[in-house]
Amino acid sequence: MNTLMNPSSATLKALAATPEVPRAAPVAIGPLLAAALDEVDVGLALVDPEARTLHLNHRAQQCLADGAALALRDGRIAASRADDAAAMARALADAALRGLRRLIHVGQGDARCSLALVPVRPGVAALMLGRSHLCEALSLQGFARAHALSDAEARVLSALGRGDAPTQIARAHGVALSTVRTQIGAIRGKTGAASIRDLLRMVAALPPIVGALRH
Repeated sequence: MNTLMNPSSATLKALAATPEVPRAAPVAIGPLLAAALDEVDVGLALVDPEARTLHLNHRAQQCLADGAALALRDGRIAASRADDAAAMARALADAALRGLRRLIHVGQGDARCSLALVPVRPGVAALMLGRSHLCEALSLQGFARAHALSDAEARVLSALGRGDAPTQIARAHGVALSTVRTQIGAIRGKTGAASIRDLLRMVAALPPIVGALRH
C-alpha cells in the first residue's frame, strides 16, 4: 500500500540549520516555457522543500499517474516505500535548502527509477526523473529518416536500443541471423558508426522528443 511521503522531520532540521531561507513562492514559468517543457520526454517537476509541486511537465504527470514508485497526493510528490520517502526527503532538503545536487533511486524491480534533485533557487528544487529506455520512439524515428534507414533496419535499430542481441532480433523478426548482421552492417554504413557500441552511443545522445499524440 502506498504511503504518503512525510518529510517534515528532515525538513524542519534543514530549516533550523538555514533559517534565512525563505518559503518558496509559487513559480510562474510562463506559458511559452511550460509548452516547451511539455515537448521534452523527460519528467521534470519544480517542488518546494515539502515536495509540494510548483510545476509539472507532461511527462512528469504521466510518470506520477503510474504510481509505481512515485505518485501525486494532495499536490505533493509521494514515494511508495517508507525507505524511499526518507531518502527523498533528505535529498530534497539538500537541494531546495542547501543548494546541493543529489541523485537517488526509488522503487523496486521493474518500477525502480532514478531521480535527480537539483537546486533552482532558495526554497525550490527541480526533480528530474530518469529515463526508463535508451531512446524515445519519436527521436529514433527521426534518426532513422535522417540516415535513410529502411523500415527493417529501423526495427533492428530499435531492438538494439532495447538491449536485444542479434540472435534475439533474428528470432523476433523471423529471419536468419545473417540477415540481421547484414542489416546492422547497413545501419553502421549509413550512420558512420564504427561499432554497435558507437551506434548505441549516437542513439543515446539524441534529444528526448515527446510524441505529438501524447495519450
